[in-house]
Amino acid sequence: MKVAVQAISTPGRSGAVLASALVIAAGGLVGCAVGDGASDGKTTVGVTLNAASNPFFLAEGKAIKEAARKKSLDVSVQYANADVSVQSDQIDTFIRKGVDSIVVDAVDSNGIGPAILRAKQAHIPVVAIDVAATGADSTITSDNEQAGREACTYLSKQLGGKGKVAIVDGSAVSAINDRMKGCKDAIKASPGIKIVATQRADLTRDKSMNVASSILTSHPDVDGFFGVNDPTAVGIALAVKQKRADVKIVGVDGAKQLTDLFDNGLVIGTSGQSPAQLGREGFDRAVTLAKGEKPKSKLSLVPTFLVTPKTISDYESWG
Repeated sequence: MKVAVQAISTPGRSGAVLASALVIAAGGLVGCAVGDGASDGKTTVGVTLNAASNPFFLAEGKAIKEAARKKSLDVSVQYANADVSVQSDQIDTFIRKGVDSIVVDAVDSNGIGPAILRAKQAHIPVVAIDVAATGADSTITSDNEQAGREACTYLSKQLGGKGKVAIVDGSAVSAINDRMKGCKDAIKASPGIKIVATQRADLTRDKSMNVASSILTSHPDVDGFFGVNDPTAVGIALAVKQKRADVKIVGVDGAKQLTDLFDNGLVIGTSGQSPAQLGREGFDRAVTLAKGEKPKSKLSLVPTFLVTPKTISDYESWG
């Protein structure tokens, strides 16, 4: 069965209606529009990802498009600009258009729950990728506890098992919560390491830079930082450089923007993910559910890879 995968890029509910009309009008350019399945029998899948400002989500979207091309499908990926209300509106648009399944990389794991419930009430299955989403029928994420645990275990070892560590936390999604748990478990296993500060940013470089700068002002003797994603770790590195501090930094994601900083001596490692694999598996799972088939497992965990200056040659960088 040929699958037409469509999503409409919009800033909100009213824009979605206009954008939908434009997509339908331009059908010769982008293929079957969302909702056409009711008239031509084709399966339709709506895709909404977190934010185009983060290369991780762009890599997910690129992989979904490539997966669709390999099956001779047209695909248009939608981003929510890190706004759960925008993402909820996008899901509501998919529901109104009658798609057969939805893929979501949630801005807020719990906050997106009501929109997912509305999709399920409309008998539309939902696949969550990257982070869990309340009510999703299937979830595909990286092993985020492993990611946090390995990053902070490596940081502890590089500090010789002694020192003061600060953590820059992130938004309220399952992936970040799991990384925090993994990191804290690793630090508990190193009695000589003490967490002296934990502050939340928003997973962006600029906000994380400000938060890290504040931490360094309060704790100028901090020895290491854990950033819950790579943009966060990059922001930390910028703050550390400005403060002329001597610290070691680890992150999570494996993005090229961070691994390129290995030479500066501040950034020492990151737990690498594969956004492309998450995107491909999410796409395939959505097609499976749209056909009425059940996957072998409701939850799939994709292993992470500890990327350091010594292991980077064995890692496929992205971003």
